[in-house]
Amino acid sequence: MRAKYFIVAILLAAVVAASLYRERDYLPIGTFPSVSARKAFPPYALPSNALQDLMDIGVVDANGDDLLDLFTTNHNYRQSLWIADGRGGYWDQVTAWGLDQSPDLPGLELSLSDPKLDTPGVYIYWKERRKLIIRAHRTGELGRLTGTLRTFTTVKGYESDGFVVEVSKTPASGGGEIPETAIRFASDGDGLLELVIVSPGVPITLHLDGSVPLARVYIGAQKVSPRSQDFELAFQDRHGMAWADYNDDGRMDVFVTRGAVGGTLESLPPSVQSKIRDQFLVSQPGGRYRDFVSDAGIAKNGCSGRKVNWVDFNHDGMLDIFINCTDRGKVKGIYAKQLYRQDRAKHFSDAAAQAGLDLPDHEVIDFAWFDVDGDGKPDLVTSESTGFFVYWNDSGRFGPQFIGRGKFARADNPKLRGISDEYWFVDGKLSIADFDGDGDLDVFSSSKKGNMLLINKGGRLGFATADPATIGLPSESASAIWVDYDNDGLLDLHAVPEGLFHQRPGHAFEAAALLVLPSRKYMAAIINWGDLDNDGSRDVAVALLENFSLWPWWKKLYKGGEDRFTWDLIAYRNANKGSHWLQLRLVGEAGNRQAIGARVIVRTPDGEQTQEIGSSDGAFFSQGHYRLYFGLGPYRRVEELRVRWPDGQPQKFMDVDGDKLLVIEQGAAP
Repeated sequence: MRAKYFIVAILLAAVVAASLYRERDYLPIGTFPSVSARKAFPPYALPSNALQDLMDIGVVDANGDDLLDLFTTNHNYRQSLWIADGRGGYWDQVTAWGLDQSPDLPGLELSLSDPKLDTPGVYIYWKERRKLIIRAHRTGELGRLTGTLRTFTTVKGYESDGFVVEVSKTPASGGGEIPETAIRFASDGDGLLELVIVSPGVPITLHLDGSVPLARVYIGAQKVSPRSQDFELAFQDRHGMAWADYNDDGRMDVFVTRGAVGGTLESLPPSVQSKIRDQFLVSQPGGRYRDFVSDAGIAKNGCSGRKVNWVDFNHDGMLDIFINCTDRGKVKGIYAKQLYRQDRAKHFSDAAAQAGLDLPDHEVIDFAWFDVDGDGKPDLVTSESTGFFVYWNDSGRFGPQFIGRGKFARADNPKLRGISDEYWFVDGKLSIADFDGDGDLDVFSSSKKGNMLLINKGGRLGFATADPATIGLPSESASAIWVDYDNDGLLDLHAVPEGLFHQRPGHAFEAAALLVLPSRKYMAAIINWGDLDNDGSRDVAVALLENFSLWPWWKKLYKGGEDRFTWDLIAYRNANKGSHWLQLRLVGEAGNRQAIGARVIVRTPDGEQTQEIGSSDGAFFSQGHYRLYFGLGPYRRVEELRVRWPDGQPQKFMDVDGDKLLVIEQGAAP
């Protein structure tokens, strides 16, 4: 009998070992790299190697010290703002700057763990995606706990241990399809009340009317005490972040788009809808931020906000805001895109319909603003459910031109509409660059259903579509971005999972066998290249979401539902040296300090390179990386550097030294 069990144990061990061996095909980047790959891209330490429910990750110099910082958006989980210290380390400034989703209750955000119960009191916190927990811990000596919770979202159920609970529902007054749920609870001692909330993004109000002192009530992971017996548990469901110095104080401000409660916002009463807004966080004296969205004149209007960009679309010197609103198919209505025009008083009004960019019948997947035809005005290029479009800018009015379909169009499969957390999440990234050195900016569209290359033909000729495989680039990718990783002056392409593709003279590409990932492990990726250590070579940070449908059986034994939303975060320092380089930061005039829309041309004996500020972010829904990077190859100097500022004013510099970060202010003497 023992021999039988022993044989079974051996067989099970063999199966597990085989599964672990097969896991080589599913291991993260850097687990089994070649010696040459380790030398070329050694690991770069970040504050975390995993992020929960990531929506986006991007690069920004948030405090204006010429050190590049990293930010994330994480739906209703806690986001990150990692400020670089210049020595390879980071510190998180979200709470210090007042950027928490609930500034009055920092740490309220969703969490995977319980707070430490280290003192008698009432602990109120979120755990995982939909669980709100009220825990009375050793409260017998503090008095009786009683309170009422009210919300217009659905409370799917609850579990109670030590609490008396009463639930009632009242039809919404003033309109709205969802009734108000009121939950009255009471406990005379230790107890646990766990509520399952369908939409945590809907505000929840709490009233505590027992004798437990407020100083013994602890909210969220940071265990902050509320200021009164009535307080609100509210998330912002942050999606995209567009950074720019709106108030001209030298620090970045940020516009934040949020969702629309899974596309159901307009089913809520007007009084609740008014509380669910995008955010416009403007820096204040003392280093903190204030939400300026209502004062600025920006309304949500049911928009399920995704990508957001700053752009001076009407060429008046003031940055405007373009927001991609999506229709989740949950509530009937018109979900137009938003284009908020800024006036000289720094107030905004929606000009999307007037400009021809409200596009209520267009499902936009990704977009990019840049000057397609070289006339000095930004045009809009979109990847849509039906194909690719360019919207030509004619003095602030936009007319569409259909470019063509990719290998796959989402409109062909209506079931894909509204899917945001499965195979189609973060798919269809547009990356902009003049890869062929002809002075026109081209587009690479990456998708798991087929990549596409849009080659700029110059002027109003628009784009020609091409299969990337014809020049040696991958045919399908989870994500891809242009980067001159070796500073030789020729743009390369980094694709996930295929790795780096090096450009050879003649604009053909070959696989470099660097940064290669397993072919099927990840269903989503966000790639950011930036000179994180200021040594002249761009480093890389990649966020990766596993394809949970391909988990082997043994992994499913210990993976929970929340693991589906865990992103791996890895970074590598670029150790490829030998070539010269030049990096630029432009300082524009008031109204557009980041000089978004400025075009820079650098000339060396090998030819010219063209780049445009505001069109090269690696983030998927966000914007904030405005530094320009030029590889100079063997040349220590730039023969000629030309800047076309956003207002059209030209500026020229001759014989510019390389191997430095050069800051150029508009109007400064050459």
